[in-house]
Amino acid sequence: MKRLFWATLGIGFGAAAAIGAMRWANRTREALKPASVADRAAEAAGEWRERLRNALEAGREAMAERERELRSTYGVDREAT
Repeated sequence: MKRLFWATLGIGFGAAAAIGAMRWANRTREALKPASVADRAAEAAGEWRERLRNALEAGREAMAERERELRSTYGVDREAT
């Protein structure tokens, strides 16, 4: 009876481990497919492009603000330049 119990328990754990390994392998395979990698790369590029656009916009705003400060400090007109 003990042997039957331990044999059944071993088969159950073995089956559970095999199923877990297969699921892990399938997830890894899907994650490494060329289409999946390309999708992630495109998404990252889009996010990077958005961050760059926001940084450039913030830089332009800061530049315009600083130019207004300098023009008001030194009394320079836009038309005189």
